[in-house]
Amino acid sequence: MMRNYFKIHSKYEIYFHTLTFFLALFALSNCGFDTSEGRYHYQVAVQIIKHGQLGFDTLPNGVFQVAPNGRFYAGHEIGNTLFMLPTAFINVGLENILSRFISQENIAKAQQFILSFQAGIYSSLTATIFFAILRLGFLKATIPSFLATLYLALTTYFWTYSRNLFDGVLCTTLLTTSFFLILIYRQRNNLWYLFGCFFCLGFGFITRVSMILAILVSFAYLVSLYRSSIAIRIREISLAIFTLIPFFVWQSWYNYLRTGIFYKSPVQTAVYAGSNSLDGNIFVGLTGLLFSPGKSLFIYAPLLILSVILFKKFYREHQKEAIYVVALAVLWFLLHARLRNWYGASGWGPRYFITILPILFLPFAVNLEYVFKRTALKISTILLASFGFILALSSIISNWHHRMSYIYEYQPSLLSDGVFVWGFWNSQSVDMLKTAFGNILRILTHTHTQVIVLSRGSEANAYASSTINIWPNSFIHTGIPWFVVVALVTPLIILIYLSTRNILRLGINLRREKTRQEEQV
Repeated sequence: MMRNYFKIHSKYEIYFHTLTFFLALFALSNCGFDTSEGRYHYQVAVQIIKHGQLGFDTLPNGVFQVAPNGRFYAGHEIGNTLFMLPTAFINVGLENILSRFISQENIAKAQQFILSFQAGIYSSLTATIFFAILRLGFLKATIPSFLATLYLALTTYFWTYSRNLFDGVLCTTLLTTSFFLILIYRQRNNLWYLFGCFFCLGFGFITRVSMILAILVSFAYLVSLYRSSIAIRIREISLAIFTLIPFFVWQSWYNYLRTGIFYKSPVQTAVYAGSNSLDGNIFVGLTGLLFSPGKSLFIYAPLLILSVILFKKFYREHQKEAIYVVALAVLWFLLHARLRNWYGASGWGPRYFITILPILFLPFAVNLEYVFKRTALKISTILLASFGFILALSSIISNWHHRMSYIYEYQPSLLSDGVFVWGFWNSQSVDMLKTAFGNILRILTHTHTQVIVLSRGSEANAYASSTINIWPNSFIHTGIPWFVVVALVTPLIILIYLSTRNILRLGINLRREKTRQEEQV
């Protein structure tokens, strides 16, 4: 029994250390609060925990609207809320315990702080699964796989969304997991992996309806796999369909509850037409997503340029997976380019594409060892990764949402598409680089920080956004002693160091073992 335990531990140890690394990293760089629409999904989670109800008697602030039954329900889907239930349960319990000793305002701050780490958990799981895809799905060595995962996490806007509860971030985790499971199913023919794949996709569908595209592409991938008999194909497709049925039944009922029409979600109604209506100029959308200074995918994830360059090689070596990647990318581009608000309104970069970013990253990540053997590709990787890291870091140092709110209140002309999306010097990306540079210069020169509290913001948020927008800085600013903050930060730094050391050690040992086995053969 102990022998089996150590065998299992050895098998999964590398993934434990990888998960620990990203949990600590994203926790350390977290800002301690969330300003996304995920706050409203959390409101529903609290309503479920406290009252066992999906709806509200009175209209709350946020993405809620009246239903045919006269109650108020969230306009967005339920998936993000379901994953917030454990956090809501903890926070409600905390409120019940502390309400006798602490003011409701301070309890709310503590609850918000706890909630703010949930996106980091999503992103840590995504990064770990991406690492597993490279190692197990594509049989890549440990250290190149970890390095490729670091490129994904720290040189793209993946890092920024590790502290944002936009429901597309949860869909990133679910989509990446589904792809990993269907890859492993192809290798091992264990139907539990196939069930897990479509179970994740089902949850993705009840989180964002656009995940129907991922479901279609996954079905196509499944059909493309070679099977010895028609009976096996029927069994596979039947299992996938039956796995999805409960999610489609739920979505139909939830739609009917909120709009009175089983096939129409509130996000498809006139209330959301300004963002979600499919009557936009597809040429403008495609051009903007590819080339605009303010919202191009290649600006916020520059290593995707190498994914495009390396796609031909990726296709030659992994034809079915390459078709999966390109089919998902094409469908995702066509749908979102057709939206009236194709870039995702107040999001950082093209936020709708955060969901498929790990999949788009695969042609580069899978070929990382090849890249390092080619001087031109190696230099391109260094340059593109450096720019991507600096831009991602700028969005961590400052606060893009606070910056947009500031512009909205004081310089609204800068938010026009002609300036914010298509311009250069005042585009979102360049504006954030300038803002972060100003923050650093202010700190280095000890210039007095002018804190401008916005109409819907807090003083601590405004201060952090004007200096360094991470929670240790905010804690010290609000009066928490520095030694307490150091005591909280130190374990995270130690975990990052230890997990990195263990990953490298295991990677080197596995490489030596593989070399020894090859020599024996």
